[in-house]
Amino acid sequence: MKFWKYSRVALALIGSVVLGLSITCCGVYTSGYMYVTGAQFNQIGGYKIDHDFGYLTPVTGSPFANAGGTPVQEAIIPGGRYLAVVSQGTPGVAGTGSVSIYSIGGGGVIAFQHTYFTSGINPVAIAIAPAGNYLYVLDQMAPPDVVNGVDQNAGRGDVTVFSINASSGKLTLITNQNTFNTNGTQLPYFTVNYNPVMLVSASGYLYILDQAYNPSLVTPPTACVTAPIPPACVTPDVFLYAINTTNGQLTLTQNAPLTLGIQAGAASTIALAAGGKYVYITDNALGANSGRILPFTVGSGGVLQSLVGGPVDNIANVTYPDAVISNSNAQFLYVADYGPNVITQGNSYISAFTISTANGQLQPLPVSSGSNPFPTGSGPIWMVIDPTNQYLYTADHNSNTITGRIMGATNGQLSNMFKGTTFPTVGQPTFAVVSGRTY
Repeated sequence: MKFWKYSRVALALIGSVVLGLSITCCGVYTSGYMYVTGAQFNQIGGYKIDHDFGYLTPVTGSPFANAGGTPVQEAIIPGGRYLAVVSQGTPGVAGTGSVSIYSIGGGGVIAFQHTYFTSGINPVAIAIAPAGNYLYVLDQMAPPDVVNGVDQNAGRGDVTVFSINASSGKLTLITNQNTFNTNGTQLPYFTVNYNPVMLVSASGYLYILDQAYNPSLVTPPTACVTAPIPPACVTPDVFLYAINTTNGQLTLTQNAPLTLGIQAGAASTIALAAGGKYVYITDNALGANSGRILPFTVGSGGVLQSLVGGPVDNIANVTYPDAVISNSNAQFLYVADYGPNVITQGNSYISAFTISTANGQLQPLPVSSGSNPFPTGSGPIWMVIDPTNQYLYTADHNSNTITGRIMGATNGQLSNMFKGTTFPTVGQPTFAVVSGRTY
């Protein structure tokens, strides 16, 4: 299986913040910069975002070589001066997963600064605390913890935590004050449930989406190979940690994860909208029917509670819902649909929904013009919105493109850009981020 199958279930805090515009040259307004990671040649593509038309222009020197191996996700460190890129290294090999820091200079040009290694194996996602002072990396497999010949971490993932120096971009490892190695030292990670695939940080909490037990991806825990197989081995769930904003420590807030009640391996992406008030998780149902979106509200203690009405069916005949994003004021929710077959080319779309301001429930976007779903590049693996909340872009893994659309401010409709809609990018894009800071 391709690596993106693991990492595409990749997470994003939804909501763009306009950080300002500046003139870069020749009267052309740049509203921000976009950075796209590519697996095929281990690169990072950098692009200027045109304010008036939304088209993308490569920054000087793009694409840039990635310092790690096989980039999977990235994040802009608050302040807009640094880019953090998570790379898997050699899949399945401990000590090769990393976070590389790049400074963002004039014209959006990036320069490598330093690499930090994660605690576990196969990092798949990254998130930054709401206050911007901590960075979290999700490892698909935690380091072994052998007690009496049995690995207590078998099949489990972990979160590696770093404090952030926003001025220098320097990261410092945060150790787990509540858990110790057999030699008495603090663990350099926080364990999560089986086969984690994405995390998101909001409102003082860290949400980790686990696909739970999947025998094709991880070594099965002992309890999962003895009949009857426990539900925790086969049902995706959401694992919740409270964030200590003073020291970065993660603390469990409930005795058991939230079980989603869907097929093993079906959970795809977790995302938050409306300032963390609502949570949406895609259920690709392994290709059955058209997939669904699972809506939740954030209750007391950060606990997720299902919205009245329950799961929402995706647009008919559109399958494999993947990435999810909303516009900045959470009026509309967009879902990238990988297509009828995640291996083949073509037939990829964006489904659009309105978000109820009263209760967060979803309704398919009325088709007043154009269509719903909206066609996009092949294999959209992630979506971003420009800092001015005018344009929506998909990073298309199969066609090696970025597809851009104009977002209707009042109706949510997506329309073609005036100066081109499809832009070539790095080979096999895996993720995209935007920065509103311009120079």
